[in-house]
Amino acid sequence: MSRAREDLATFLRFAAVGAAFAGGYAVVTAILTGPLGAPVLLTSTAVYALCIPAAFVVQRRFSFRVAKVRRSGFAVYAGVQVMCLAAVSLITTRFVTGDVLVDSGLYLATAGTAAVASFVISRLFAFRPA
Repeated sequence: MSRAREDLATFLRFAAVGAAFAGGYAVVTAILTGPLGAPVLLTSTAVYALCIPAAFVVQRRFSFRVAKVRRSGFAVYAGVQVMCLAAVSLITTRFVTGDVLVDSGLYLATAGTAAVASFVISRLFAFRPA
């Protein structure tokens, strides 16, 4: 398999894992804050934080397929996840319009950009073999 195809396959696995964790996060948070009445900010932050270590393991084994990462690999991955969440939240709260179509495009563009940035940084620093 060529390097470009391998990179594309890795990115598609990375995106699939990210989408699966995002879906799980959304459902768990909605259940905890809705019917169970948990506080929204605390709950959403805690559930997101709990997803990071699990997602790291799945990304390492399934997406990037590396047996061992650098000593700082998890710290880099977790930091990137937190920074991407903060950047997306900051941008979307500043530019939201109230128009569903425009806002959907905004959310999609910011989440997509964050996913690509996360992939590139993870590929270069977090999941590069030790």
